[in-house]
Amino acid sequence: MERSGVAMHAKLKAIPFAIVIAALLASAANLAADDWEVHGRVVDENGKPVAGASVASSWSGNGKRLRADGSFVLPMKNDDDKRLAWSHVGEMEPFSKEYSETTDADGQFTLQLTGGQHRVLAMDADRKHAGILTVARGKESEPVEVRLGPLVQVRGNMKCAASGLAPQWCIADVCLPDDPERPLDNSRLLVCGTLDGHFELSLPPGKYLLDAYGNATEAEDSRVRVTPVTEMNLTTERPLVDLGILRPVAYLPPRARVAKAKADGTCFDYQRHYGDAPPPWHVVDARGVSKEATIADFKGKWVLLTFWGMSCSVCLGDELPKLMKFYEEHQAQHDQFEIVAICIDYDGDLQTMADVDRALKPIVKNVWGGKTLPFPVMLDPSFKTWETYGIDGLGTTILINPDGKMVEGDETMLATKLK
Repeated sequence: MERSGVAMHAKLKAIPFAIVIAALLASAANLAADDWEVHGRVVDENGKPVAGASVASSWSGNGKRLRADGSFVLPMKNDDDKRLAWSHVGEMEPFSKEYSETTDADGQFTLQLTGGQHRVLAMDADRKHAGILTVARGKESEPVEVRLGPLVQVRGNMKCAASGLAPQWCIADVCLPDDPERPLDNSRLLVCGTLDGHFELSLPPGKYLLDAYGNATEAEDSRVRVTPVTEMNLTTERPLVDLGILRPVAYLPPRARVAKAKADGTCFDYQRHYGDAPPPWHVVDARGVSKEATIADFKGKWVLLTFWGMSCSVCLGDELPKLMKFYEEHQAQHDQFEIVAICIDYDGDLQTMADVDRALKPIVKNVWGGKTLPFPVMLDPSFKTWETYGIDGLGTTILINPDGKMVEGDETMLATKLK
């Protein structure tokens, strides 16, 4: 197995377990307008239909996670639920019973997927054979065929680098490599939780990314993470892959960093300072403006600051395209306003605008229709700007008036101010 920073796979960054679960549940329970159905059949290695196979896009490595009364267990609620939910390490089951399907006698299935899902994993009833299928772009309405083959078992143990002890709880989170044609797709495939550091899971041969993290102790701020993520290239030649001891190190997710900064008194918390000048930003490279530029250089204009990053799918898929459209529609008024997009890459994978351009290449081609960001872009490969401004998260926008003072509002408010 190889270790890699996997800069292109930004969606693995800083995703706490509660958010992982919430995202999986949301994708299963909140049907959006672009949800769709995939139709097909599951066959064995000889092309014969497989009845009773489970088909889903999100899987659990902890069995069905059900109470005696059949209700679903969420491990975030309390320690008893954690023990119940994570007591079946290595048992492969679809994450959501409601949004998985079982093949009929002819191997046929119809599966509901969200707009951001185009890959499905199928396993036979004995959980000895499985296959993954990516639905080709432009062929979503055509029937598919998932061919099963032998599974590869993966196992490992986590022990904190500082103490040598197993984390108080930990997660093995498996993703598929990003699809360049669908760079904003949800690539998370499997979540396996454990209370003793040992994890097991089974996967078809192929390439995967393993993000392993947890809490060293019961304290909320004791998060640990194996970094960089682990690349796995599974083959039938190695039916059992033992990753050995993974040693997570201390790690503070963004929200925990903000909480610490507020406790330390170093966080600006912009919403409490409307009417004041914004704090300085921390920038190492820029395009469309000097990297030495400050907010004072824009005095006399309205300025809309937007904070984004490669780890923010909403930024890339919704917020930035919306601002690009706004910029184009108000081209005649560019002498009155500017949009400044501050890219925050808090893990430091992106160090120059050339790095940003490379990371954005599949977004520009397959999401933005070939268009690039038309307004100034700045890069902060640290957490300094996020901390100083005290933003709630990536996707935050801050409006600054022509006097250089922060005011409440976004591009909608800005539109009313432009003449």
